[in-house]
Amino acid sequence: MTTEQRTDLAPGETRQTGRFVFHVAEQRWEWDDDVYRIHGYEPHTVEPSNELFLKHKHRDDRQRVEDRFAEAAATGEPFSIYYRILVDGSERRVVVTGEGVRDGARVTHLTGYYVDLTPEFTAENSAAADAAVAASAAARETIEQAKGVLMLAYGLDADAAFAMLKWWSRNRNVKVRDVADRLLAVAREGHVSHPGLRRLLDALLDDLTVDRSK
Repeated sequence: MTTEQRTDLAPGETRQTGRFVFHVAEQRWEWDDDVYRIHGYEPHTVEPSNELFLKHKHRDDRQRVEDRFAEAAATGEPFSIYYRILVDGSERRVVVTGEGVRDGARVTHLTGYYVDLTPEFTAENSAAADAAVAASAAARETIEQAKGVLMLAYGLDADAAFAMLKWWSRNRNVKVRDVADRLLAVAREGHVSHPGLRRLLDALLDDLTVDRSK
């Protein structure tokens, strides 16, 4: 996978998701433009590095994140982690998900995505999403089940799982309930306790980052 950019965006528009590649042997990062922006930088104005990667982590999350990435680099197993980053003194909430690519027994690089859930935690967005599901008990049940799927697949807490549903809803311009229905259908296609579920969900992320100009 390369960190190619999608081009069907309005001028100045920034998505809340972007791709990364981490080359294990060289300890070298590649970020697409949106990963730079998630960290508060204009694209290619800084060099991504382990030091920069850790610099932005909330101090209470830093060791957990470092350990999780070290484990992924060693095993190549699919991984996901939810944590906080600091950008110009402000706290942002991100999910990072990915997996290793092997050359024989050796993990050569990690590839995956950043998802910035910060806007979904704002009062305006939260109120709108809450109001959209408040009238329907059936919708609430579906959404609660979908939150459980995301909590299991991505290691999220309940608030972050609902934020991720809202993120998908806004990016796909569909109702939260419809996103929840789709996620439950995806979960039924695989095994909820297996990393395969997370790979199926990652396919939805891929659809949002693919370069549609090709």
